[in-house]
Amino acid sequence: MSARAMSLDGLVDRLVPSALRPAERAPLAPALDAEVRHVDTWSAGRLAYYVDARAAGRPVVLVHGVDAAASSREMAPLFDALRGERPVYALDLPGFGLSERADRVYDRELYRAALRRFLTDVVRAPGGADVIALSLSSEFAAAVACEEMSIVHSLVLISPTGLGREPPGASALLRAVSRVPYAAEALFRVLAAPPSIRWFLKKSFVGAPDPGLVDYAIRASKEPFAHRAPLAFIAGALFTGDALERLYARLPVATLILHDRDPHSRFDRLAELTQQNARVEAARIAPTLGLPHFEQLDATLDVVRRFWAQDPW
Repeated sequence: MSARAMSLDGLVDRLVPSALRPAERAPLAPALDAEVRHVDTWSAGRLAYYVDARAAGRPVVLVHGVDAAASSREMAPLFDALRGERPVYALDLPGFGLSERADRVYDRELYRAALRRFLTDVVRAPGGADVIALSLSSEFAAAVACEEMSIVHSLVLISPTGLGREPPGASALLRAVSRVPYAAEALFRVLAAPPSIRWFLKKSFVGAPDPGLVDYAIRASKEPFAHRAPLAFIAGALFTGDALERLYARLPVATLILHDRDPHSRFDRLAELTQQNARVEAARIAPTLGLPHFEQLDATLDVVRRFWAQDPW
């Protein structure tokens, strides 16, 4: 750099108040206190995941839900409780957390492929992994299990979507707005504003929302291109039509569904599912509103461990 350029830089530093200069964005911190690794995929780009593989046994794979500011922070209580007991992995899905947010088509096939690749090439568990998925990710996990049961040993689905009588997802108006580029980004800024995130998360807790989850969601929503994957979710591109018949009723692996009340999902057809598929059982964790592993962690773990202990498969 020339002396003239250096002197101009110094002049700018002296004359322009620091508050008016472009702020340098600190990278998003890890969502979990664990080793962060990455895997490159053809369809979804670079994916981040957390791992604690010190213990022996069948691996547990945690898959967070899908919302405006999702990340593996949504699975933190389970990760911390199971580490040291089993090898534990937590995947940041494409477009969320520390994973790549490139400009691509975000649809359910992308998420299914990403999870399939992660289980096949990263976890590589003989006989398959025990997968715990939250909300909409339950559909992705179920689809993978139906397609390749060799990589999924069992499923625990927490407040899964696709079991209500009404189609899941946003209103018709929000879906329409989400398809108009400039309007869509404005919509995301509203939905991802700190007051909105606090409001939405409060709806998923009986008591006060977990402060660490709220804080991380707010920070994750400020990442460059954080709107891309959530807008596909709002547009309805990630859901499976009639998930009960097309996914859950066909599940070839032992499956436990955890539920109570949920402001975003209904379970009207849960009894119908357990009658159709003998491999599926359900347990109510009450009182909870979609995130039982935050407010009823011990009860959640008791049910999950009993389910795993049956292991007749």
